Amino acid sequence: MKIAFWSPLHGTGATASLLAVAIALSELKKNKILVTHTHYNLNNLERPLLGNVDNGDFFRDTGIDAVIRHFKSGTVTGEHISDCSIKISENLYLLAGTKNSSREGYESGIVKNMIAHILTIIEKYYDIVLVDTNSGNNEYSKKIIEECDMVIVTLRQDRYLLDGFFENEVFSDKKIFYLFGDYDRESKYSLTNIRHLYKKIRKNNSGEIPHNTRYGDAICDEKVLRYLRMNLNEENRNCPDEYFFTALKETIDKICLFSEQITDGETEEKTCLELQPVLH
Repeated sequence: MKIAFWSPLHGTGATASLLAVAIALSELKKNKILVTHTHYNLNNLERPLLGNVDNGDFFRDTGIDAVIRHFKSGTVTGEHISDCSIKISENLYLLAGTKNSSREGYESGIVKNMIAHILTIIEKYYDIVLVDTNSGNNEYSKKIIEECDMVIVTLRQDRYLLDGFFENEVFSDKKIFYLFGDYDRESKYSLTNIRHLYKKIRKNNSGEIPHNTRYGDAICDEKVLRYLRMNLNEENRNCPDEYFFTALKETIDKICLFSEQITDGETEEKTCLELQPVLH
């Protein structure tokens, strides 16, 4: 399954939410996860997971640029995907973003179409592919989202942001999961109240990742994997961030169930289409 993370506005914590979801899925559900992003010359995924290794040589034969080279040469195999990805943990892999010096060249139509095909190929070798896309009305993001089975829209507890999003909604709500990162449970705009205000946000298609200073520090300190792995352990009963991890686990369960419902719905739709000629 391919899942895009997208936000209508920069700064809603999409990358931080993706990191939490990816690591929790790999640790709790034992899914084989690949994470990647479409940002140009930004390393919001690389730095938290790898540290400051962006020296050019490290990514020479890895990342999306290397996969694109294989694609242009005529083929992309499972071995190529493995060679171009960086193993972060037993079940978590990173496909680094582009280091292309030309933004226009990278985001050209031919590369966009390549990326769509490449993501489909990558999906064969991983249980879940998570893509951190550019926020806002970005054509490249739209192309990626079109190719994904599901989009996780990251939002804030902000009436202006929410009103604007639902007034200008551009994605099918059949595959949207609404995720509130940096969630403040003390706010008047709790998720329960938000569901009353915006009927498309329901209990089964929404969740939260609470504000947590230590989680934010772990991202900045490039220790996010260590922090989450240590505290996701069910036996760790003295975790100082119990609320954060309880909510994260509940959100992971919801995302998994929602993705299963999407898959089941697609299967039923295909079955109906296949039966139509027989009925005639």
